[in-house]
Amino acid sequence: MTNEENRDNVVLFPGLISRLVERGMQALKEKRYYDALSCFQQTTDLEPGHPQARYGMVITNIELNRMEQAESHCRSMLDEGVGDYYEILQVYISILVQLGDYEEVVHMLESVMEEDRLPSDKAEHFYQLLSFARQMTETPIHKSQETEFELPRGELVEQLEKGTVDQQLGAIQQLSRYDVKAVKETYRQFLADPGQNPVLKSYILQLLKELDCTETFSVHKFGETYEVDISSLEAVFHEQFGKAVISELEQELDQENPSMLDMIGQMWWHFLFALYPKSPRPIDAPVWAAALHATARRMFGEDPGEVTALYGARKADVEQAEELLRELESIVLPSEEGPT
Repeated sequence: MTNEENRDNVVLFPGLISRLVERGMQALKEKRYYDALSCFQQTTDLEPGHPQARYGMVITNIELNRMEQAESHCRSMLDEGVGDYYEILQVYISILVQLGDYEEVVHMLESVMEEDRLPSDKAEHFYQLLSFARQMTETPIHKSQETEFELPRGELVEQLEKGTVDQQLGAIQQLSRYDVKAVKETYRQFLADPGQNPVLKSYILQLLKELDCTETFSVHKFGETYEVDISSLEAVFHEQFGKAVISELEQELDQENPSMLDMIGQMWWHFLFALYPKSPRPIDAPVWAAALHATARRMFGEDPGEVTALYGARKADVEQAEELLRELESIVLPSEEGPT
């Protein structure tokens, strides 16, 4: 059975989709963008074509200044015909303009106009955008004379150090545009700070890896400080162990409760990312499968029962794993009051 066929057979918890979307929209309204993104992602994992959730991911990424991700989500909505085509197109063109991709603006708008199907209320706006984009593609744009290692603005660094989770994500995205030599000390302080979010530290570690940084950084996560050599960072083990735990869960839940299995999968990958680059302890797939299963049951008001026995795991190990999962939940999924 294919994944798509399996998804079609999933019987969701009553009202789960609507609750996730409602929570995401409320979080977006309250500018809790990280929480909103999590809700919209869970919704699209369960219902890939949900237009409100897909659009929510576009807007949330824009608010986080993650324009490349917003562009990708917007483009996929256009390609798949999800949502109102011309409304999505208007947002897509706006994103392309902010990214400075005027050639793509010209290509998209010329293609749409050739079809002669523009709504009358949007035609003039699109013609103006096309004219502007054509002028920009015909005018040579010179790079600024800024030095290669220019330091980021002070307010951007302050936003990273003292902002909300949403503001910090935006700061990380903007800092990634600077040369790594200009921002590595800012990252170094953030990674070593016990008060900073471990999930955001994982983003920074991956970013440093992508920027080909080869230095060693002190990282503080979950009460422990350790050294990380960026050049040796790998995610292979996390992926392999993560799949091993999911495999254990599938044996118990694939037929019995596939919707719970989907949500546990989301929880598990969030957890591994927060721990990154450390590995969960103990390295025992049945222990983590049992802990995730029990945690999911409690989240939905169910009695966890004898879940531990289903996986043949030691009760003490499972309880310890559950405790760490509870600690993570307050970090990855902030409360309605926002992050602390």
